[in-house]
Amino acid sequence: MKRIGIVLILILLAASAVHAQIEQGDTEVSFLGQFSTIVGEDVDPNGFGFVQLSFGKYFTRNLLMGIAPSVSFATAQDEDGDQILEADFSGSAFLNFNFTTASTFVPYFTAQYYQRTFDIPEGREFTDYSYVNIGLGFKNFFNEYAAFNTLISYGFSLAEVPEGASKTGILVISTGLSFIF
Repeated sequence: MKRIGIVLILILLAASAVHAQIEQGDTEVSFLGQFSTIVGEDVDPNGFGFVQLSFGKYFTRNLLMGIAPSVSFATAQDEDGDQILEADFSGSAFLNFNFTTASTFVPYFTAQYYQRTFDIPEGREFTDYSYVNIGLGFKNFFNEYAAFNTLISYGFSLAEVPEGASKTGILVISTGLSFIF
């Protein structure tokens, strides 16, 4: 029993010695699963699932800028009122600011321009599906160059609000893996 305790302590010490090795010029690739929902006063319950691949470049040790194409999946109703699953291409351009760079736990702030779909229905505007997102996240490094990445952000709609309607936003929860090269 004593040996198991010693082994566990050594594993925890080794894990805590792992620090992010983020340097200026590094590239980060992230694979994220996301859930989002449009929120507002006059919004029906909804949910969207995403699979996102993001690419970014560190311009300083703390500043990451990049793009994130994604495929979104949503439920909708067809003309007969039946539930259907729709897939859309979406994406964002983002800027992340890491609060620390030499730690196992790296919290960060994010700002994004997010486009929910590029397939704009007739009679709608491109900005009807555009959001400016801000949020907080953290990367928990399990080795020098790989981390679990979790992010929560809120997006403000860029659509013009018709008179009498409420403004909508988007809440996004993301989690996945990030790799630094």
